[in-house]
Amino acid sequence: MPVWKLVLEYDGTDFAGWQVQPRERTVQGELKRALEVVLREEVRVTGAGRTDAGVHALGQVASVTCAGDVPAALRSVNAVLPDDVVVREASAAAESFDARRSALRRHYRYVLHRGPTALERRFCLALDRFPDPARMNEGAAWLVGRRDFGSFASGVEPGEGTECVVERAAVRKRGDFLDFEVTANRFLRKMVRTMMGTLLEVGWGQRPPAWIDDVVASRDRRAAGPVVPPTGLFLVAVDYPDSGPEGR
Repeated sequence: MPVWKLVLEYDGTDFAGWQVQPRERTVQGELKRALEVVLREEVRVTGAGRTDAGVHALGQVASVTCAGDVPAALRSVNAVLPDDVVVREASAAAESFDARRSALRRHYRYVLHRGPTALERRFCLALDRFPDPARMNEGAAWLVGRRDFGSFASGVEPGEGTECVVERAAVRKRGDFLDFEVTANRFLRKMVRTMMGTLLEVGWGQRPPAWIDDVVASRDRRAAGPVVPPTGLFLVAVDYPDSGPEGR
């Protein structure tokens, strides 16, 4: 059976997350429905990242198994999809391709904004008080490496490992925005949002930057900061062998 690689963009505000759930509106569910309406066959859809409710994507990747020609039907699929999700690209993939298992690394971004914003309110966390990006970058440096990130995980499933390889973690200022960029081979549930909440305590001067190392070493969720809202979180891109990042 042919396998197709899709790159999606979506506004996660009104979704209950990526993964299909009974009686809930999900991205995977809407994509599967649109594909089956257009192709008139049952399809199997797998996503690279199981984004939570309210989380957005610029470059989510899905593998789709079906007989129909998805690239040829792309315009029709997008016409059936709701306005808050778009398939940007569709291409043939190897039969062994699995969007989740074949991924080398994922790139996430969390966006903060100084003060209220009308136009960006669905896509950032607005703060009355801006944190110090230099302190946050010092703290973020302690996140890089192969480490046990259990301190930043919520709802770890039985038998699920908590070791991840974080290749990059940095904060950059962009006008009235602060972007926290983090790249890793895998992410645990609510890991980026907990990292962000923890780094905010550093940025506001409540904790020293080296405290982040203590939080990681503790492997205790109670040691880390709060989980920030999903509003500002984006799955930016996913990397695969022999290709660049799928996304932007």
